[in-house]
Amino acid sequence: MKINLEKLFPILMPLLFMFPLMKENILTFIIILLSLLVIIYTIISKKFVINKEVLLYTIPFWLILIVSIINLKDLSGLKPIQNSILFLILPIIFYNIPKENFSAQKINFYFEVLKYTLVLIAVSYFLSFFYFYNYKDLFVYEYNIPKFRDYIYNEVSFFKIHPTYFTSIVIFSITRSMDKLITKKKYSELLFIGFFTLVVLTFLAKFNMVFLFILFAYVLFFKTQLSHIKKGILFLTIVSSSLILFFLIPGIKNRFDEMIDSYNNPPKGMEFDSTNIRVSIVKCSSSIAKENFWNGVNFNDLEDKLLDCYEDNYDSDFYKNKKYLTHNYFMYILLGSGIFGLMIYLFYAYKVFISVKMINSFMLSVAMINIFFLNFTEDFFYRQKGLFYFSLLFFTFLMHKKQINNQE
Repeated sequence: MKINLEKLFPILMPLLFMFPLMKENILTFIIILLSLLVIIYTIISKKFVINKEVLLYTIPFWLILIVSIINLKDLSGLKPIQNSILFLILPIIFYNIPKENFSAQKINFYFEVLKYTLVLIAVSYFLSFFYFYNYKDLFVYEYNIPKFRDYIYNEVSFFKIHPTYFTSIVIFSITRSMDKLITKKKYSELLFIGFFTLVVLTFLAKFNMVFLFILFAYVLFFKTQLSHIKKGILFLTIVSSSLILFFLIPGIKNRFDEMIDSYNNPPKGMEFDSTNIRVSIVKCSSSIAKENFWNGVNFNDLEDKLLDCYEDNYDSDFYKNKKYLTHNYFMYILLGSGIFGLMIYLFYAYKVFISVKMINSFMLSVAMINIFFLNFTEDFFYRQKGLFYFSLLFFTFLMHKKQINNQE
């Protein structure tokens, strides 16, 4: 029985790395299947692991659970817990998966699955757009948003994933291709670097575009063994290419112009965009934080508090069409649980980065920096795919490190 169960892990594990393809309910189903397999396996093998280290990685779940229970008025008050449940489930699952599933060969296969999953999604988006629209539609704008970004954000019904989340995963694959190019001289990876760079630029996630440029510069100057002259020439090539693409690719210039034009222009009526909406969210979040600094407002009441603030301060419909939380997970924790809750969460983040430093993987370090910075501009850990992506990468690398240590 034990041997047969162990053969199921190599089937389910690659499926986890196809998560960008999946709707939330399908991903939830895969996680449940893996959880059940782990439970049965650990019962039969009598190798269940839950120790101090595992519990440290579940801190955000217990924080949100305890605050929600303390402020519980009715069953709806437990809703925030479902958005943090992966903070509990995934550490326990990964610590109890047989370590041989995290060998260098297998995680390389997992990342290949992820890479080609991203290719499939991106190509599907491009082909479907040109099926419904023509080339001229690339230059159609509404509220400074080009038609292609609006298409993948609002119209695509398959492989649904937020452009910012998707390009964050793409940047991980770019980093991996760069690492293989530099360390193993796999020049075929240049094709993926080029294609994925085009994806980041056309999906128009502002932060990830800037992050990618910084990543290219860092890799060039600190990861390559080229001469100073070659580094200088390549850097000038990257800068000039970026400037050309800035003006040629539809929407890039507009997205950055929007940041300047809309920063001091609050939403009014139907005239709103990602910049002035975020400024409004920051102002309301800051206002609520000042009044509830010590204890917070409870996670379940946070959305209503923000809606009241939007309604009182903005003559706009931006919050009526879509519910906006803090777009900053650190602020989400502060508003939900107060300053002491934020300090607990910062301790958790500190422990994660201590582990990242111990693992000592360039790919993981880049991914974690990208993810935690996105937590200042997005509800990244509040969304299933954001939290899942973070956990999948972090615990895969962590378990690989433990597998290596066990062999030594």
